[in-house]
Amino acid sequence: MTKEESEWLKNNKNFTFYNDNYDSRLFFIENGIQKGLYSYLVADINKKLNTNFTVQIEDIDVLHDKFNNFDSGVYFDFANTKERRESYFFVPTLYRVSTKVFFRDTSIIEDLVSLNNKKVGLIDDWYSTTNFVNQYADEIDYIPVKFNTLSELVAALNAGEIDAFVADTQVITDKAYPTLNLPRLQNLYTSFAISKDYIELNSILIKYFTELESKEVKEMVIKSREDYFIYLFKKSEELKGLTVSVGYGANEFPTSYYVNNEYHGIAPTLFDSIKLIFKDVVTFIEPVIGECNEYDVLLSVYNNKCITDNYFLTKPYYTFELSVFNKLEGNFISEIGDVNYSTVGMLKNAYYYDYVKNNTLNVEMVFFDTFEEIIKAVDDGVVDYAFGDQRLLLNHTINHDMFDLKVAGTLTEKSSVYIAVKKEHKALFDAINLISISSDNERLIKNIYINENEKYQRNDLWALIMVFSVCILIIVLLLIRDFLAKKTQHRLLTMNESLIGSLEMASLYSDEETSEHNKRINIYSEYLSTLLKMPKEFVEDIRMIASLHDIGKIGIPHYILKKPGKLDPDEFDVMKQHVNIGYEIIKNTDLSLITKNIVLYHHEKWNGKGYLNLVGEDIPIEARIVSIVDVYDALRQKRVYKEGFTHEVAIEIIAEERGVSFDPMIVDLFLHNHEEFRAIFENNQ
Repeated sequence: MTKEESEWLKNNKNFTFYNDNYDSRLFFIENGIQKGLYSYLVADINKKLNTNFTVQIEDIDVLHDKFNNFDSGVYFDFANTKERRESYFFVPTLYRVSTKVFFRDTSIIEDLVSLNNKKVGLIDDWYSTTNFVNQYADEIDYIPVKFNTLSELVAALNAGEIDAFVADTQVITDKAYPTLNLPRLQNLYTSFAISKDYIELNSILIKYFTELESKEVKEMVIKSREDYFIYLFKKSEELKGLTVSVGYGANEFPTSYYVNNEYHGIAPTLFDSIKLIFKDVVTFIEPVIGECNEYDVLLSVYNNKCITDNYFLTKPYYTFELSVFNKLEGNFISEIGDVNYSTVGMLKNAYYYDYVKNNTLNVEMVFFDTFEEIIKAVDDGVVDYAFGDQRLLLNHTINHDMFDLKVAGTLTEKSSVYIAVKKEHKALFDAINLISISSDNERLIKNIYINENEKYQRNDLWALIMVFSVCILIIVLLLIRDFLAKKTQHRLLTMNESLIGSLEMASLYSDEETSEHNKRINIYSEYLSTLLKMPKEFVEDIRMIASLHDIGKIGIPHYILKKPGKLDPDEFDVMKQHVNIGYEIIKNTDLSLITKNIVLYHHEKWNGKGYLNLVGEDIPIEARIVSIVDVYDALRQKRVYKEGFTHEVAIEIIAEERGVSFDPMIVDLFLHNHEEFRAIFENNQ
């Protein structure tokens, strides 16, 4: 801590934060005591910094007036926007929220198109409302209905006065509603908005979050979630005094499986949390081993024969994707038969045993008690492949710095974990369903500062060091050669061409499928720059260096680059770092500013919702050019995680993103000359 920060803390030990009581697991008040994630964060800050910071509750309108009038202070949960950053520092906390459409009647609302001519409730003061209106008002012909509070929204939806409402996922009500995603809206981190008078506090809080350990984050998240639901359900007269029996499915990895006379898996862990949450109102009879007993609550996979029409089913608590994983240098697989004539590891009593046995040939199966033992067996070369859930693999590798394993392929077998509740216990079902949805959304809570500090630790560190070292050695050798040679422009050009070629080869270390892609990017970029009538030097430069746009992917783990399916939000956060990694690789070279701008900014969007949030013409023109041709080629190209699109579909997607992702002027030129881009793709395979 700096001298200035220490002095500020000494003089401001009783500093006050401002918030409203929006009654969610982030912040709520029970019997006059402040609880929830924010309260636990402030308490932890006080403990570690020896302060007495407090949270003062204000009416929401008063809070907005103070904030909008730039009254000096620190405010919880104000969205980070370009305009607000002129007056406030924003320190993201641990909670990432997404904006969704909440509704009740699934027979009339199936997707965003079905919102046409429907009454949609909105609260003007909410940033989620502003975001929704800006992005969708011209696309969806909904009927806006204005409200002042969340309780008014919920009451109107329940009474049928509106068909849906827009809110973000930090809003927790006492009902679980179906939702629609809004793909144009980015996730946001809840933030401390700090008046720029308090520059020292800004740096103090950033350091606090940076040093916050993952274990501490998890403990605070679990406590805030459980405390909130205990508070919410203890008031329920419908639940009070209820006694119910609970059962697990037998041998349903990863839901529940039996080892050493004990249940393990997701179900026992979830049940412990449920017991705690309902401890004041519901008595649960402990699970016993048995087939299809008449349990009131059953935690199991969907295809469990015990789940009959007598049960309500929650939304999936967890979806298990049966995956095959192996060493980083091993083969990828596209179907289960690719593991024939090999040794595979599997959990004892795994429910997918029959599936593997019946669909493979000459496979030697080795059985283990725990998932950790399987991981070790693959790492040690005891087995060639192992079967399991790729989420468990990713979590294990991240937590134990084991990045020499990868997901070799995801198979068609999927299993979703549900909580089934007898229909006679409707109130209990509604409550458990709400908990289930909340738990599923808990992946939105994470410490982004830890992620930033551990980005490189998450990668295959030694491979990354090796690649960086090779690049640096190449650069040094080229610089020495150039120094000893005649210092002419021709010599400098030769050096840069060699350096570019070397960096292109280095990029293939991470993704050999991109070779032809990179070549086409150079050709597209040259052609589009010519259409834009850019200077000759610009056109020549971009023709040579556009292929370096993804050089930073050498620092991204193979299991993310090669993942067969869609990246989850945490994996996508890691993937986004390739622009920063690439820039760090080339920033001290003699490569042109155009090159550096392309590497750093080629994932920016015209509307400001790209990786680094540049907007419109603030994005360098060279990055805008590469952005559109990179997307076109990526859409056309078949990759490990997708089939290629036709030219017609690709240009339709480009057209839809005019003024959203891409510069409208460049899109118009691209579309007018689209047949040339088709020819470049088809002639450069």
